[in-house]
Amino acid sequence: MNKIIVVLAFMILGVISAKAQNYGPPEGKVVPIADLYEGGKVAMYKFINDHINYPVNAKRNRIQGEVVLSVNIGADGKATNYEVVKNVNGGCGEEALRVLKLMKFKGQGYSSRQNMSVYFRL
Repeated sequence: MNKIIVVLAFMILGVISAKAQNYGPPEGKVVPIADLYEGGKVAMYKFINDHINYPVNAKRNRIQGEVVLSVNIGADGKATNYEVVKNVNGGCGEEALRVLKLMKFKGQGYSSRQNMSVYFRL
C-alpha cells in the first residue's frame, strides 16, 4: 500500500513539474535573434513556452539541457535553412525545431544567419 502511495505521489509531482517549464535563457543572457522577433526576447520565449511540448522520451529519461538552433533570416524576415546545431536528444531538438518553424520574424533589410537556444528543464 505504501508503494502505491509513493508511486502516485511521484506521478502527481511529475504532472505538476511538466506544467511549470520555462524554456527561456538564463537571466541576463543576450539573445540577438530576439531583436528580429516582434516584441523582443520576452515575447519570443513566451511564444516558445506556449507552443512547445516537452518530449515524452526526454521526460521519461530525465533529459535536460540546451538545444541550439540555427536559421537564416532573409531581408524580408522569411526564415529558411533550419538546423539543429546542438542537441540533447530524446526528441528535444526536433521539438525545438518544430516550434522555431512556427515563428515569424521582422525583416531587417539584409540576410543573416542567427542562432537560438531553447532550454529544456525538468
